[in-house]
Amino acid sequence: MNNVELIDENHKQSKYIMYKKYYESCQKKLDKLTLASDKVSLLRGVTFAIAGLFLFIGYYQKNPILLVSVFGLGFTFLALIFYHSKLEEEQAYLKDSQSVLKEYMERFADGWKSFPMDGARYLSDGFLESRDLDLFGKSSLYQYICTASTIWGQDQLALWLSLSGKEFPEDSVSQVSHEIKSRQQAVEELAQKKEFCMELETLARPLRDIEYDESGKIMDNFFRALETGNHFPVICRIFLRLFPILTLAFLFSALLGVHRHLTMPIFFLLAFAQFMSACLGLYWNNKALSPIYQMNRTITPYRKLFQLLERESFDSACLKALQKTLLENGVASVALKELEAIADSVCARHNIYAFLLYNSLFLHDYYCMERYGKWKESYRDSLESWLKALGNAEALISLCVICHTRKSHCLPEIVDSKHPVLKVSNIRHPLLNESAAVGNDLNLTHCTCIITGSNMSGKTTFMRSIGINLALAYAGGFCTASSLHVSLMKLCTSIRTVDDVNEGVSTFYAELLRIKQMIEASRKQIPMISLIDEIYKGTNSKDRIFAAKETIQTLSKPCAFTLVTTHDFELCDLENDLGIDAKNYYFKEYYKEDEILFDYKLRDGRCTTTNARYLLRMAGILK
Repeated sequence: MNNVELIDENHKQSKYIMYKKYYESCQKKLDKLTLASDKVSLLRGVTFAIAGLFLFIGYYQKNPILLVSVFGLGFTFLALIFYHSKLEEEQAYLKDSQSVLKEYMERFADGWKSFPMDGARYLSDGFLESRDLDLFGKSSLYQYICTASTIWGQDQLALWLSLSGKEFPEDSVSQVSHEIKSRQQAVEELAQKKEFCMELETLARPLRDIEYDESGKIMDNFFRALETGNHFPVICRIFLRLFPILTLAFLFSALLGVHRHLTMPIFFLLAFAQFMSACLGLYWNNKALSPIYQMNRTITPYRKLFQLLERESFDSACLKALQKTLLENGVASVALKELEAIADSVCARHNIYAFLLYNSLFLHDYYCMERYGKWKESYRDSLESWLKALGNAEALISLCVICHTRKSHCLPEIVDSKHPVLKVSNIRHPLLNESAAVGNDLNLTHCTCIITGSNMSGKTTFMRSIGINLALAYAGGFCTASSLHVSLMKLCTSIRTVDDVNEGVSTFYAELLRIKQMIEASRKQIPMISLIDEIYKGTNSKDRIFAAKETIQTLSKPCAFTLVTTHDFELCDLENDLGIDAKNYYFKEYYKEDEILFDYKLRDGRCTTTNARYLLRMAGILK
C-alpha cells in the first residue's frame, strides 16, 4: 500500500470510528431507556391493580378514604401512561438515529449497495446517460448519496442529478450558473452543520416506513381534498355549538337530580338526534375526512422537520430562502400542529365506542369537518411550497454525503464561459472504494481526446469518473476530486449500449442512434461534452475505423469536447490531422512475476502495448 492509499485508509478509519462512536453512544442511551420503560410499565400495572383493589374494598366497605385514593391512583396511572409514551418516543428517535448512522458506516464499504432507495424509478429512455454513468438504479450514485426520506426530497435530488443531460442555451447559462452556485453555498454550509443534518435525517426516518408510490398516492389524495371546500353556513355553526351545550346541560341536570323525570328524556332525545345526524352524514364525512386520516402517520414527522428548519440559523441565500418559505403565510410548524390535532380527532372517530359517544354528545364528525375546512382555507395555498422547501433541504443534505465519507472532495468551480472548459485534478470515481480508486488529472485544451490502453487498464472507469462528477457538479454538490473547473455543457454518452430484440435494434445500431443525438446537438452550437466508450465496437475493424474517423471529425467543434476510448491505434493518427483538434492519452499495464498489473494513471501519448493474449492465457483459452 503506497502513501496515498495509506492516508485514504486512515481517513476512512477515522470517519468510520466517529460514526461508530455515535452509534454506540445511542445504544447506551437506548439500553437505559429500555430499562426505565420496563420499570414504568411494571409500575403502571401495579398501580392499576391497586386501584382496582381499593375500588372493590372501598365500595363494599363504604370507605371514603379508599374511594378517594382510587382517584389519586387513577391520575398516577394516566401520568405513567404519558411518561411511558414519552420514553417510547425517545426510544424510537434513538433507533432512527442508529439507522442513519449505520447507513453512513455502510458507505465506507459496499453495504450501501443494499440501500432500498436506488432511484430506479428515475431511469428513462429520455436520459440514457443515467444508465451509462450509474446515476440511478442498482449500485448507483443516487443509491450512495440519497439521504432523503420524503418523496419531495427524493424527486428533487433526482431532478438535480439529471441537469447534466439538459441543454444550456446561451440565454439561460447565467441563470443556471447562478442557481448552481447558490446550491453550492448551501451545501458548503450544511457540510459544516453535521449535527443539524443528522437530526433532520433522523426526524425524517419514520417517513420511510411508507413506500414511495403509496406516499405519493396519499399526498395526491390530500391535495385533491384541499381543492374542495368545507363551508359551513352560520346557522349550521350555531347549531354545531348549541346542540352539544344543550345536551350536556340536560345530562348534568339529570345527574344532579333537577327534574330528572323531564331532563333525562330530553337528554336522550338530543343525544339520539345528534347521533342520527352523524349517521346520516357518515358517507360524506368519511369521504371528506379520509385523506387526512391517511395522512395521520406523516403529519407529526413533517411538523418536527418544519420546526427544525424554522429554528436553525442559516447564512447562505438558498437556505435562508427555504426558511423564509416556511415562515411566510403562517408558520409551517404551527399549521402542521393544528393539522396534527385535527388528524388525532379524525382517528378517534374510527373507534366504534368513541364514535358513538363523541357524536352523541358533541357532534364530533361535523366538528372535525368544520376545523378541517378552516384549516384548508388558511393553508391550502402554502402547504405544497412548504413541502417542496423541505424536499430541497433534504436534497441539499444528500449532496453533502461525499464530503462526509470521502477524504478527496471539492466543490467545483462553475466557470462562466461561452466555450467549453474542463480542468480536473485527482478526479476519482465516487462509487469505488476510495483507498482503491486512483486519481487522475485532465486539462482539456483540445476538442477531442483519443484514449487508448489495454483491457482493464481503466479507460471506461476514467470516462465514467468524468461524467458522474459532472452530474454532481451541475447538481451543486461535492465532487470526488481535489479540484474541478467546468463550464456548463450538455453531457452526452455512449458507454453502455445494448441491443433490443423486440425493436430489431442491434448493439451497433443502438450506438449509432446515440452518436446521432450527439451530432444533432453539436449542430445547435450548444456547449456539450461527449463520452464515447469503444467507439463502434459492434462492427468490423475496417468499417469501425472509417466510421470513427468521420464521426470524430464531425464532432470536433469549438463548442464541444469529445472523449473517445478505443483499441484501434489507427485513430491516434488523428492527432496529426490539422482538420481535427485532437490529442492522445493512454493507460498502461506492466508485468511483475508473470502477473499483469495496472496503475490506472492517465498519460499523454498513445498506447503501444496490448494484453489480450495474456488474458486469454489466464482464462485458459490459449496455451
